[in-house]
Amino acid sequence: MWRKVGKVLLVIAIWAVIVAYVVYAALVVRRHKLQQVVERVEVSIVDSTHLGNLITEQKVLDMLLEQGWVAIDTRVEDVPKSEIKDMICSEGFVDEVNIYASYNGTLHIDISQRKPLFRVVTGGYNSYITADGYIFRSPEHAALFVPVVSGTYTPPFDANYQGDIAQVVESVRVAAIDSVALIGKEKEPVYARIEHWKHCREEVRDSTVDNKKLRRRLYDYVDGHLRDCNRELEAIASRQQAVARRFENFKGRVNEFMAFVSLIERISSDRFWRAEVVQIVANVADSGSLWVELIPRSGNHTIIFGRVESVEQKFKLLGLYYEQVATTSGWDSYKSVNVSCAERIICTYDEK
Repeated sequence: MWRKVGKVLLVIAIWAVIVAYVVYAALVVRRHKLQQVVERVEVSIVDSTHLGNLITEQKVLDMLLEQGWVAIDTRVEDVPKSEIKDMICSEGFVDEVNIYASYNGTLHIDISQRKPLFRVVTGGYNSYITADGYIFRSPEHAALFVPVVSGTYTPPFDANYQGDIAQVVESVRVAAIDSVALIGKEKEPVYARIEHWKHCREEVRDSTVDNKKLRRRLYDYVDGHLRDCNRELEAIASRQQAVARRFENFKGRVNEFMAFVSLIERISSDRFWRAEVVQIVANVADSGSLWVELIPRSGNHTIIFGRVESVEQKFKLLGLYYEQVATTSGWDSYKSVNVSCAERIICTYDEK
């Protein structure tokens, strides 16, 4: 029995020592953190790729120096990590920032960049777009090797906008709802006037006026006001419908833009087309829809892709052209290859 008691006491003693050590170590670490100072700052772009970087370690260090937020021998606890993170994340191309200090006093700032799919450089626009529809302005003195879209097409967001395109849709939707509601408030006084004139009509009906012509004139007078009120209601309803149509048209433009994003993603994900397409031109057709042309590396022709629809069928037609036509007729025989109808290829000879 005493042997069992001794074993139990031994186990308790061992666990007591372990707990005491853990508590002591935690106190030591806590005291070290409270007294720890910044010995050096290390900035890492954790997802650098062959595409290049939109931000550099030196730029981040310059930003910190300009704000005076981090200096050697500053206590780690006094470093405003949240402010630094917000400042760096204000650059739209920065996705995440992780700030922490190692035991030796090194302040680590790890930065993840967004991965843009293409760059839009149409009139007044100079923005990068990611595959999931995040938009940010192109930073000065920095560029990535991604497809560049030029032309006359106007994307469905402001040139200086930064953020998710879904937020653009939501803000426009809320504005449309508010506008419809505001217009709808104009109906309230009209309804009040309608009730007034309806009451007047009842009074005419119940009056003791025997003169038929006078009664008819009174009816006409009241009915004229009622017609005016109904015309006002129709005009208000028409304005509300116009707001709703504008929002639906805007959603259509956004859907068209996202289809265009998917088209570029399709090109970028294909090894052959990624190397073959050197420029993407986005214009506006007479119908107002997006009209796409591709400038290939091989030959002197332009690929008229047309509307962003039947994408896979159009690429199949282009595959047939490259495999069966260009190899026999010559790469420089045509000035345009048109697959806009998605049912046939129309090749136009270069008559030079």
